Formats: sequence, C-alpha cells, structure tokens
Amino acid sequence: MTESPPAPPAASVPDLEALLCALILAPDTYARNRFFELFQSPATQRVRRRAKRVRSMVRELTEPWPALGTLGESPAPRATFVSEEIRENGMVVVRYRMADLEYLRTTTLEPLEAAALRYALARAGRGSASDEDKRRVEAALGRLCGDLGAA
Repeated sequence: MTESPPAPPAASVPDLEALLCALILAPDTYARNRFFELFQSPATQRVRRRAKRVRSMVRELTEPWPALGTLGESPAPRATFVSEEIRENGMVVVRYRMADLEYLRTTTLEPLEAAALRYALARAGRGSASDEDKRRVEAALGRLCGDLGAA
C-alpha cells in the first residue's frame, strides 16, 4: 500500500489583532489572492471583514466626492464626522453623515478598530489619533514580526 505524501505545512497565521491593523492601514500587505490559505479559517475571514468595514469608513471620511460642476476644485470628503461615543463595555459607536445622499451611518467598533480608524484618519490629515491610539495600533503591528529576532 502506498502512503500518501505528507501534507504541506500549514500557513503561519499572524496575530489576529496585528493582521486587522495591517489590513486596515496597508491592505495589500496581505492580499487575499497571494495569501489564499491564510484566509481560509473563520477567524481570519472575520478579521478580513472587520478590516474591510473600517477601510470603507476611512474611504468615506477622506476621499472626495465632487459635486456636479466642481471637478476642478478640491472637493470635501464625501462624509462628515458626527459623533463618537465610548460605551461601558469599551465598544465605540461612530456616526457620520453623507449629506449628498441624506445618509447617516452608525456602526459599533471594537476598541482596536476605533483606534485604527482614528490612526488612519490622522495619517490622511482628516482627524487626530491620541497617543494611546498610536501605541495600541503600533503595538499590534509590532506583533507581525513575531519571533523574527529569535534564532
């Protein structure tokens, strides 16, 4: 009887919080097509969905949506920030408005998601991130290195 060949080693899964921050701030670093096996687990699929939601918020709060007849001008972002509320459980409720569409978006983010949102908006010049937000996001990103220094 012939033995089947050994299974290839499983793809190394980075820290999920680190992966979340990377997918929010630099989504091409872990492109789904290039890291297909990584995104097969339910946990990494959830992280990818969470990052996609936050990236859509960053895009709506930073990218311009020119009004008819104003293509030459520097248009304002599509959406304007309305409010942010921190709940007792640490979750953050964010609201912003897209006036042209008469649309108000309300979403609840986990603390790291909210910190990454503020961090991304600050880097885009559309807001500010606290020192705590920066520390939280940069600490998570630092875990992407894992034990590269150990050998």
